Amino acid sequence: MAAIPLNEIYQHKLNFLIGAGASSDLFPTLWLPLKDSDDEKKNETIETLATKLDQLGEPYKSHHALLFMYYYENIIEPVCKFQLGDIYIPHDEECTNDDQCKVCEKIELRKEAIENYEIFIDSIVRLLQQKSDFQRRCNLFTTNYDGCVPLVADKMIKKGNLEFNINDGTSGFLERTLSARNFNNYVCQSGVFGRNSSDIPQINFINLHGSAYWRKLKDTIKVEYNFLDTAVAIPEEARESLKQLTEILNDETKTTQDLLDLKVEINEGIRSAFWNSYNELPIVNPTKWKFHETVFEEHYYQMLRLLSYHLEEKNSILISFAFSFADEHIRNLVKRSLSNHKLQVFVCCFNDKEHETMHGYFSGYKNVTLINFDGEKLDFTKFNKAVFNADLLRDDY
Repeated sequence: MAAIPLNEIYQHKLNFLIGAGASSDLFPTLWLPLKDSDDEKKNETIETLATKLDQLGEPYKSHHALLFMYYYENIIEPVCKFQLGDIYIPHDEECTNDDQCKVCEKIELRKEAIENYEIFIDSIVRLLQQKSDFQRRCNLFTTNYDGCVPLVADKMIKKGNLEFNINDGTSGFLERTLSARNFNNYVCQSGVFGRNSSDIPQINFINLHGSAYWRKLKDTIKVEYNFLDTAVAIPEEARESLKQLTEILNDETKTTQDLLDLKVEINEGIRSAFWNSYNELPIVNPTKWKFHETVFEEHYYQMLRLLSYHLEEKNSILISFAFSFADEHIRNLVKRSLSNHKLQVFVCCFNDKEHETMHGYFSGYKNVTLINFDGEKLDFTKFNKAVFNADLLRDDY
């Protein structure tokens, strides 16, 4: 199957689950060029490598810390400091003004990624507009901690061409704090005399793995979209060792064993200084252990329960895109929810290899539909054009 029958499901309870692939043209993923020593047909990821180093224990404490320094500097920090105006990146050399310019190509991909988010949000809102009164809500779950959805939604709302509300679970005025109960709120409009009322299409935006814009405020989580300082410090004493590790991680001729053979030693004081600042980050770590702070951990499990609750509702729909289901918590939660035979799940597969993986996960479930294009990649652009396209439901069609 290649398309989602929107005209059949739009009145159902809609849930979306998006992963890192949606933002891959803007931010690096966890994938590494480094080959896996156990199977050189496979590549390591930050997650697999971090897990291995953690299991190897004390002799590789320095390698483990350096890997997370790399993870922060190359993956987390760009996300934390991103704003929509950062699409354009400087040329290291003079632009050739042709198709050979790699920087221009990258800029175009970044622009396209933002445009795809706009198209995606637009399609969701157009779909919600067709729903019955006081049912015009959906849930957009994501494991991404970037700000693409709220930043793009804010840009669209400011344009004023499309009326909708995005609910990120916060409340407050000068300080906006996060609470699971706020996802039950929605906005209605009424006439001057209160005789007529209607609800505004609303997207509940739910971060399952935390957000670059969260901050701990006593026993609550404060959300600040204009605060870009993470306060994570990479000690200067670790810079040379980090450079050596980075070269190995990004060398496709190297294997895990080459990294393990790297002779580096960072003293405990330097490691502790890094970990103390890193552990304040409000994001899920790419290993089996999750948040360091209890307040983030509690919210994480509340959001998993919220996902489970919505999937167990009658006539519920889940559409996943750019999501690998590598997170065992979420994968098992979805599989348990499939006992609800009124639930329909549409899993978008990036390529044939991912289709095989998803088939292994969900082949025994009749209420799961795998969406793929044989021999073609299902990227964000193709998803918007060929899979999730609300043009069929637009008023002018």
